[in-house]
Amino acid sequence: MKKLIALAVAAVMTAGVFALDLGGIKGTWQDKKWDADWTFSADGKIVLTKTSTGEEVYTFKDGTVQNFKVNADTTGVSISFDCKDTERSYSFKKGISLDADLDMVVNPDWTTEDYNTVIKFKK
Repeated sequence: MKKLIALAVAAVMTAGVFALDLGGIKGTWQDKKWDADWTFSADGKIVLTKTSTGEEVYTFKDGTVQNFKVNADTTGVSISFDCKDTERSYSFKKGISLDADLDMVVNPDWTTEDYNTVIKFKK
């Protein structure tokens, strides 16, 4: 029985090693222009869904993102990564302020024009 428990604990710990470190950013933010909700979860996934229907558009996780970086400095915490599947690079920043909104930049591979917006905290 002890071996079974030890194996279960090792499996959970190993799974946790591969989860994205979201730098403490957890919750759901809404991009009203694109009917999009961005949910950052404790299990290290970022799930993009349609606000109006709840339909999952894409899940960003280990194996689907490259160049994942978390940066914390005197201006706040930022997360950035690339995704070959969506052909875009993403950046989210939570500045040091009392509001919970995130600055988001989406950089499509096929153009030099980025999409910059502030996504509003939902929950």
